Amino acid sequence: MSEGDGGGGRVGGSGRDRGVGRDGGSGGESRDGPDGAPAPHPRGRHSPGDALRALRTALGASPVVGNVAWRLGEVLHHMHTETQSGTVDPDRITGRYDGPDAPTYPRGGPERDPLDPEPAPGVTNPVLTVADVTDVEGAHCVADPFLLPQGDTWHLFFEVYAHYRRPTAVIAHATSPDGADWTYDGVVLETQHHLSYPYVFRWDGTHYMVPDAWSKDPAAPAPVMLYRARDFPREWEPVAEIISPPAGADRHDCTLVRWEGRWWALCGDGRNLYAYHAPSLDTAEWTPHAANPVVEGRPAGARPGGRPIVHDDRILAFYQDGTDHYGGQVRAYEITELTPETYRDREATRSPVVTANGERFGWISGFTHQFDPWDDGEGWWCAVDGNPGLGWQVTGDHHWAIGMYRA
Repeated sequence: MSEGDGGGGRVGGSGRDRGVGRDGGSGGESRDGPDGAPAPHPRGRHSPGDALRALRTALGASPVVGNVAWRLGEVLHHMHTETQSGTVDPDRITGRYDGPDAPTYPRGGPERDPLDPEPAPGVTNPVLTVADVTDVEGAHCVADPFLLPQGDTWHLFFEVYAHYRRPTAVIAHATSPDGADWTYDGVVLETQHHLSYPYVFRWDGTHYMVPDAWSKDPAAPAPVMLYRARDFPREWEPVAEIISPPAGADRHDCTLVRWEGRWWALCGDGRNLYAYHAPSLDTAEWTPHAANPVVEGRPAGARPGGRPIVHDDRILAFYQDGTDHYGGQVRAYEITELTPETYRDREATRSPVVTANGERFGWISGFTHQFDPWDDGEGWWCAVDGNPGLGWQVTGDHHWAIGMYRA
């Protein structure tokens, strides 16, 4: 998710995380910015010019003024929805992902990749906004969607962000019978810190999640934790610390895949991409890649932005493009070589995959940074997020919403 100059950010779990339902509490975040405003997040965009930057900082420091500005942005960009003509088949995923692993590694089915997504037919986008959230006081937006189909139900996990709350973000859950009409279910993971990017999957019959974690103290970055469902989808417990970043380092949006008999974790800091590997999933013995960072100085594609697709001969990975600002668009890269000593990728020919629609108003008119595609036998059902562009320097960039695309 995205924050502006005065915005809060991603904070995350540690060994202290209880991670069961709402039990994590909210007492751990105490590092605030000037005048009691939430500490700025390193992902936030910079306002063009000192005057706008000063105005945004002042708005963010005052909950009353900041919320008035935020409501203006909601009125401007979320008054109208977009409905695509067509129909939705509610049975297209029934039983398709009932095996012990979801997704599978490698993925079965046709080789066609989801590189041409468009708003899904028969769907009114956005399918989820902050207006659907009922149990997070002062919530401002929803973002970072990850799907998980099971039986005849779509599950959706995502971040709920509340700028003036402690913690500033939690992981919530929604369900749908068809991927189009969603019912908000509530918060399912809350710790003493801000959580986002709930990368969820099933392996060997067990559900796992790796949420992103951001520490507001650069000297003490939060570790990347693997959670296991104690009672899917509402109760989660930490089972392993995958990565413990060194002081002053960022390792965000950790994304796991299984490749050639190993588990791999990809994460980034906005310019550099890092890889880690382990022989088993729930071990604490994750080894840094010998060439870390495996990609260096590439803001257009060095921070994960969605679920990779594992083929027999390559991995199709999705990365956020932060060249000009955070949340610019999502690019696709083909990882053609991945061993403990080597890494090689190339940008896909039809990249970028997801971009803002360029309209003056609307939920995805300015920015996007998440893409989670699932093959349903006839195409790809994809979760994306979006944020308006017009006026964010004043109204804030906490207007993210979630939509469904099809490729």
